[in-house]
Amino acid sequence: EISLVVHVESADAMMSLLRLKKTVEQESGSFLEMVFSGATEAHLLAKSIGEAKVGVILTSVRPFPHTWESRRM
Repeated sequence: EISLVVHVESADAMMSLLRLKKTVEQESGSFLEMVFSGATEAHLLAKSIGEAKVGVILTSVRPFPHTWESRRM
């Protein structure tokens, strides 16, 4: 088994990936192992991420919003 690791910062992008994961799982009938890397806005979607059984790897010890996509950290 291999996990799909996706580097993503934005909560909007994470939600889109969660929807894509759900669609793929429904169409294929198998479980898709997914992990978000970076994920500075993951706290905004904690419940949805947990329900989807998606892992999270936080890559910054002290994150700072250097880009627009990570503004809600």
